[in-house]
Amino acid sequence: MKTKYAHLAFGIALVLSSSLFVMNLSAQVLGKQYISFSSLRSGNLEIYIIDTEGNNLRNLTNHPASDHSATWSPSGRAFAYVSHREDDKGEIYVMDLSKNKTRRLTNHPASERHLAWSPDGKWIAFSSNRKGDEPGNYDIYKMDANGENLQRLTNEGRYNSGPAWSPDSCSIAFYSIRNDDGGIYVMDTDGKKVKKLATGIAPSWSPDGERITYYNLVWNGRSGIFVMDAKGKNSRRVSPPETWSERPAWSPDGEWIACMSELENPWGNPNRDSNIYLIKPDTLGKPRQITQHEAMDYSPAWVPSGFLAVSPTANTQTTLWGKLKQNPHTMK
Repeated sequence: MKTKYAHLAFGIALVLSSSLFVMNLSAQVLGKQYISFSSLRSGNLEIYIIDTEGNNLRNLTNHPASDHSATWSPSGRAFAYVSHREDDKGEIYVMDLSKNKTRRLTNHPASERHLAWSPDGKWIAFSSNRKGDEPGNYDIYKMDANGENLQRLTNEGRYNSGPAWSPDSCSIAFYSIRNDDGGIYVMDTDGKKVKKLATGIAPSWSPDGERITYYNLVWNGRSGIFVMDAKGKNSRRVSPPETWSERPAWSPDGEWIACMSELENPWGNPNRDSNIYLIKPDTLGKPRQITQHEAMDYSPAWVPSGFLAVSPTANTQTTLWGKLKQNPHTMK
């Protein structure tokens, strides 16, 4: 009898200590923001996440083919990405983190790229060359989150790419080359009322919808991050002039802009090892480095806080309870 109660007491103590450990781990993680990015650090492109302190690195995809360009659902429980696992040109897949399942959304001979999940969760916008009338001619499409109801949004220009949803999901900013001039345009989500805003590439909206960040090529082959108002006025550079920086992504709280940047080698250097940095949208300060690896890290995207609900931390407590219940010496 004493042995039985001793085992029970030990089991209860184990559960309590494990729960305290999990709660402590949760407290450390819940206050952090995460960024996903694509990286060549494993030898081929994979998608990773890391917190904004440069810790808690985790590989989300692990496949011999290239996986890259993640865009997150508003809930943070899934992300869409481009994978070359069944098609060399790249198709769109979605990984459901809550179910740990991946499914394919597109199946077309054309190449898909530059994904953007709408803030209302209903649509995924992307660019594709499925029009097929000229090599390298891309247009912007949208489909619902299940891969159905495909709609083509652009019909002009040689190259339309980098769609970015406004926070209210009512407008899409994008890059387009029209009349031999590349720039940032904005349109309604049905492809109508197209208007040019400024010269630049890869727009990203601020969470209040008042400003847009983008990058632009500048002197000596370098590129920099700029911020303008949503009407295309009052543009100014926010990344240091001695660096090249690209692919900005505005944080959900509006405090930071994540980007890929190279502080040592100018754009065009084949040995460049771009990393992920954070810069302030209101001041021209020193970038804060998040990743540090000799391989190229690029395509940052902010991870919604809902990701924590399906993170390893949330699963740990369930696993501990399950093991405890299965221990015959503890629960008899």
